[in-house]
Amino acid sequence: MRLAAECEGRLKTRMSSVERRRYKISKKKNVTGEIILITGAGSGIGRLMAEKFARLGVSLDLWDVNQEGMKETARLVKEKGATRVHHYQCDCSDKAEVYRVADQVKREVGDVSILINNAGIVTGRNLMDTPESLIEKTIEVNTMAHFWTYKAFLSVMTTNNHGHLVSVVSSAGLIGVNGLADKSPTMHVCA
Repeated sequence: MRLAAECEGRLKTRMSSVERRRYKISKKKNVTGEIILITGAGSGIGRLMAEKFARLGVSLDLWDVNQEGMKETARLVKEKGATRVHHYQCDCSDKAEVYRVADQVKREVGDVSILINNAGIVTGRNLMDTPESLIEKTIEVNTMAHFWTYKAFLSVMTTNNHGHLVSVVSSAGLIGVNGLADKSPTMHVCA
């Protein structure tokens, strides 16, 4: 937590007053009726976001590779008032699987209007101790998955002139962090 606060403090001091005003949210968006897809919804930030959206009258589509975690998130959001909850097991690093599950969502639920790319992994190891296969998986999930999900849903948003793409990234993309040699570059690409 201290590291996150430290990074945020550095970022704020580097932003000009014009930049700060540009990122200030003047009013909350009404999301009632929106179809919201959250990747990485089986735990952590993805679960927390799903819980926040649960009471707002949205249709929640939860994606995660962890079926049990995702089912638990679905149960929690229903307890918090969500009435339209769908969950799909999806390995976001697998392009073909992303497109297959995206087509299933379109058929079963409708057009996603808010896509929240939150899925991410980190090994927490030093570069020299990290197997190449884990580095490749980190790049596939943390970076390439954004492209696959955007390609799957953006055209309908553009046609409808309605939709939002949200990319959840880490401040580790702005500064180097010990033990995050695999994550930092992937977060920088998406930031």
